[in-house]
Amino acid sequence: MVVSGATKKSLVKRVLPHVGVWTLYVLYIYIVNTYTNPNIRVSVVLAHLLPFCLSFYVSLGCFNLFKKTGILAGIVILFFSMLGMVSLGYLYSYKLLTLAGIVLFDSQNWKMYVQTAFTGYMQYFIYALLYFMVGAASRRERSLRYLQEEKFELEREKKQQELENALLKQQELKIQQEKLELEYAFLRSQINPHFLHNTLNVLFSQALMHSQELADNIMKLSQLMRYAMESFEATDGKVSIKNELQHLQTLIDIHQVRFSGALQIQLTVEGEMNGHALPPLSIITIVENAFKYGDLKDASRPLLIRVCLLEDRIYFYCHNKKKAIPSLELPSHNIGLSNLSKRLDLSFKNRYEIQAQNATDSYTFELTIKK
Repeated sequence: MVVSGATKKSLVKRVLPHVGVWTLYVLYIYIVNTYTNPNIRVSVVLAHLLPFCLSFYVSLGCFNLFKKTGILAGIVILFFSMLGMVSLGYLYSYKLLTLAGIVLFDSQNWKMYVQTAFTGYMQYFIYALLYFMVGAASRRERSLRYLQEEKFELEREKKQQELENALLKQQELKIQQEKLELEYAFLRSQINPHFLHNTLNVLFSQALMHSQELADNIMKLSQLMRYAMESFEATDGKVSIKNELQHLQTLIDIHQVRFSGALQIQLTVEGEMNGHALPPLSIITIVENAFKYGDLKDASRPLLIRVCLLEDRIYFYCHNKKKAIPSLELPSHNIGLSNLSKRLDLSFKNRYEIQAQNATDSYTFELTIKK
């Protein structure tokens, strides 16, 4: 059988204290006996104590058996063990040691030996009992201390978990409150957009009598405004990607009319639209910023819009050249990005990624939304 290094260390750690204590005890008995018998040898003391040392560990083993066999059976085993120790001790003292020239008892009187041996064995039996009780009490104390430490650690982890849950709950409540505030602010601002939308419908009716192209452009503007108003009424805070891209095209058409078709725009849509949804105006908001802050008339550097629809995610890419004006005149994109991030948190918490690169002469925005 192969014994591991850790097992050897544990065994040495357990045996060394016993060896040390018995060595000190042998020296103590030897020193005490030198006062009455100066010629006594250490070997004689060691030979005398060896049976009693053995009885100590036999008694200790019987005490450990009490846990498995019960007290009554343990007492019986201990009794017969003592009888066996007395018999073996007699052979050891009067037969084996005499061959080595060591005489422990002057008389071979069996009765006198039994009395002396039994007294000695009882003495070491008591030593073993005290050792067992002290060891049991020590183990019990260590076990209780371990249980207390474990209980304290469990309570600490429980409190930590409760604190984390409370923080998460507080964060959720904050997000819900912000959502309600956004919805309330939107409701308060709906009066003017509805009025403008109705006005555009009237203008559309009037424009039909004069110019079909003008009427169509008014209708596009009206449809885009209606989409902006109605999309926020979605119960789950999402709209289909098909609906978002349709109104993105409407936005592009309106701006092309504004600039007489001079804007350089490349719009690419890849993949199937069915089953994909996102927060309303997610793509339109970013593209609108490109119209507002970008130079889109350079044919060599057009506005690049790419939407890639994969099975498990939506990928949106927007890149535009900046206007050649001082950067101080350009408002920051941070507000728009912050609002977009909040709306994404409501529907796609921890399932989206935004990357924005604000270079000297260009701006790049990437959004990935996982289902």
